Formats: sequence, C-alpha cells, structure tokens
Amino acid sequence: MLVQLSEIRESLVCPRCHSPLHDGTTGLQCATSTCDLAGQAFPTVAAQPALIDFDHSIFDSAELLTSGGSSYSVRRTGVLARAVRRLTFVANRAAEAKAGQILADVKALTPRPRLLVIGGGAVGQGAESIYDDPQVQVIGTDIYQSPHTTLIADGHRLPFADESVDGVWIQAVLEHVLDPQQVVAEIHRVLRPDGLVFADTPFMQQVHEAAYDFTRFTLSGHRWLFRDFALIDAGTSGGAGVATIWSLRYLVRAVTGNGQLGRLAEIAFSWLRFVDRWGDPRGVADAASGVYFYGRKSLAPITPKDIIAFYNEQKTR
Repeated sequence: MLVQLSEIRESLVCPRCHSPLHDGTTGLQCATSTCDLAGQAFPTVAAQPALIDFDHSIFDSAELLTSGGSSYSVRRTGVLARAVRRLTFVANRAAEAKAGQILADVKALTPRPRLLVIGGGAVGQGAESIYDDPQVQVIGTDIYQSPHTTLIADGHRLPFADESVDGVWIQAVLEHVLDPQQVVAEIHRVLRPDGLVFADTPFMQQVHEAAYDFTRFTLSGHRWLFRDFALIDAGTSGGAGVATIWSLRYLVRAVTGNGQLGRLAEIAFSWLRFVDRWGDPRGVADAASGVYFYGRKSLAPITPKDIIAFYNEQKTR
C-alpha cells in the first residue's frame, strides 16, 4: 500500500549530501550547515515535498510551484485514450509476472518491506498489484505530484538514506533520464544488501515525451546498465509487433503532421500485437519494443566478457 510521508520520515535525506533532514518553519531542510542546500526549505506542492537538488537537475523549482506540481508532459488518461491503448497493445505480461514475484521476494526479506517506485506518478501497465498488498510499504516518487506519489524526487539524486529500501520498481522511466547509469547507481545505493530491482525500459519506441525523452536500450545494453546486480531474469516486455505499431503511428504522423491520423493508423494495425505471441526468441529480443531486467543487488559486477555470454545464452520471452 502507498505509504504516508510520516511513515518514512526517518529515511529521508538531503539529495545532495545525504545528511538527515529537519523540519524548518517553511518545510524540510538539510540539517548539515556546511551543505549548500542548508538554510533553505525544499518546496512543497499539494502537501508533498519536492526533495530535488534543483541545481543539478533539468527541473526548475519555480516552474514546479507555478504548475502546482503537475506533470511536465501531457498524459492521455481519458476514457478514449485508455480504450485506444487497450485495443492497440497487449497486456504487459512481463510486468504483471514480475510484480507478483517482487512482492513475494521482498516479503521474504523482511515482514514489512519497503518498495520504492521511481516514476510512479502514473501506475505502470501490469504494476497494479504492487499497490494492493497491505504488507508492502510502497513509496511512490516522480518529478510531479499525483495520488500515486508520496513525494517528489529526481532519480539522479534520490532523497533516501543508504540501504533504506528493500526493492525498487522503475518502469518506463530510464529512457527519460539524462544519465541512466547515475540513476542505477542511486538505486544500488538505497537498496539494502540483497535488495531487488525490476526495470522495464523501451528499445524500439519513438520519442514519446518530447524534450524529456533521451535514451533506448537493447536487451544486452540494459543488462550492462545493471551490471552491479545479479541476474534473476531478463527478457522482452513487448515484441516486434508492438514495435511496428509504434513505427507506423509515427510514420503517419511524420508524413502528415497529424497526430490523430497517426492514432488511427495505430488502431488499424493493432492486430500486429498478436504477432508477438510467436517467433524465434532471439529474433524477438533483437526487434523488441521493450526489455526488462529483474535482479538482486550485488557487490560483484559482471565483466565486459560476461555481456557477450549473456546475449548468447539469454532465453527471452
């Protein structure tokens, strides 16, 4: 279940120096006088603190306050948009399966585990079950406030103490960060020993959040990104059929300049999603729409030679 801020207060730290926070007259502040962020309160929006080191972020505190903490991107959340998405894309079975697995695995670590969701302003496809388990404390974060977030944070500098969470869920986020390796290093820092991480990231998808879209990963590149984690499972979260639907939609939009016509093309070719139920596993991975990694925090990173073996041995879905 989504936790309240008071339930995790002791684990919150300054995103720059990782010192404890104290309650100032206007909000949370860094408790270390030598930190450049000391003496100024972090902004609060809709009762959620924005624990962001704005000097080292692409996000701006004034803009955050002016917008009331709303999303930086236009998100299609209406009934029609959801209907089109259900018609066009198959369920994310990889995320559904891993949501159940990470819930079971973090509960095996401790009776009342904490699961940090990075980029949880909107519930990810297939991730619904992680918010329903009363035994798991879900800490929702994003760079905007929503009913699914506990606080506002930038993944590059997480405002959590070392080894303070048992699991991390980061879905459709790493393509939207400037430095994915720094974000993954932060995940490694805040995870307890043997802590778990699930990441689901696009490979063959076009730009979908305008100025806030930066990177894509092959299955092997994704594994190398998480080289400081022991592999439990990895594979595809969307195959060549879904990737083709994306391409056709953006082709029509590029040629006509009309996004609505692109959406119609997406619907017209939605039958291609069924292609992903078959195919050679290696070929599916090489043409995947998205890839995932599920692993455990490790102190023994894989080597460059290991990544070649991973490509040759990995069984994909």
